[in-house]
Amino acid sequence: MGMDRLPPPTTSFRTRRIIHVDFDYFFAQCEEIRRPELHDRPVVVCVFSGRTEDSGVVSTANYIARKFGVKSGIPIKVAKSRLAAVSRAVFMRLDIDYYRQVSEFAMSIMQLYADKFESVGIDECYLDVSDSTDDFEMTKILAQQIKEDVRKQLNLTCSIGVASNKTLAKIASDITKPDGLTVIEPNNAVKYITNMEVDKIPGIGPKTRDSLHELGIATIGDLAKSDLFMLIEHFGKKTATYIYNAANGVDDDPVIESDQTHTIMRIATLKSSATSSAEMNEDLYMLCRSIFNKASQKKISFRTVGVLLILNNLDRISRSRSLKVHSSNFDSLQSVAKSLLDEAMKEGGSIKVRRLGVVLSDLQNTTGQNTIFDFMNWTG
Repeated sequence: MGMDRLPPPTTSFRTRRIIHVDFDYFFAQCEEIRRPELHDRPVVVCVFSGRTEDSGVVSTANYIARKFGVKSGIPIKVAKSRLAAVSRAVFMRLDIDYYRQVSEFAMSIMQLYADKFESVGIDECYLDVSDSTDDFEMTKILAQQIKEDVRKQLNLTCSIGVASNKTLAKIASDITKPDGLTVIEPNNAVKYITNMEVDKIPGIGPKTRDSLHELGIATIGDLAKSDLFMLIEHFGKKTATYIYNAANGVDDDPVIESDQTHTIMRIATLKSSATSSAEMNEDLYMLCRSIFNKASQKKISFRTVGVLLILNNLDRISRSRSLKVHSSNFDSLQSVAKSLLDEAMKEGGSIKVRRLGVVLSDLQNTTGQNTIFDFMNWTG
């Protein structure tokens, strides 16, 4: 029997609704969050080797710097030469601990929107919302809510792709950057991506792209119509099958729940800097109510309550306390949070608080469960 080209693979019976979130120029944007005066300046985050002030490479750059040809991986010396005529350019040292903290805050917000949530790095994640949305129009609205929630709480922008699988969702998130939202409907997916360059498929790097070009395959449409057996001969079965299926809009890879302790967080910017806990009581109550409502919607109980204070100089003060058992009781949450805020302000001395946050962690699903705190009458 001849090895004729296989027909395009078929999708599975159930149409999923997958969201891919990609934080825009993440490290540089974190620095803009920490120092708002950097927003209109070229910002370059670097990994310095330590030999000289110019030795090392660029980790990432904001879009202003990218207009001058500054991008990840180029030497710092080259980046500085390209920005030589820009007097306000800023070169900053990588601060991975701070970026992880911002990432954790953002992920804790987004995971509450997901039926299944998968973090795939410090600056991107997938959400499967197939059970909680009815169609792609509703999913688009949900994606916009996610963008607004992350922006409101962290002043962080992200680009989002919505599609029927992870590969298409990731392609979609890269189409409109920064701060974009793109939906690829399943009935139009193959046509939508057909004229894109093959390296728009996640996992196809320069080497594979060049090899495909040598085979006369330049676009995703070319790849979709190619001979699978020929691809297997050149790239091996695993890679060939993946890129062939991806070009045909097929990817059955599930969103896998990240194996990590989830947190729920809410942060608010105060109307004016606070110097006492009494000035923040109303904000604290609203944060507790908001975070409790989210936990209730997700049927999640908590054991650890924390408060976060971000000061005028952007220093952070945090306090947390673990309960004896898990709770899904608002009064217990609010009482512990108030006690922690009083404690933090008393120990902090003469401080001015710019933003206030409440954090729940050590979470568990409460479906069909009750805890002892549900039956207690808290008076605070």
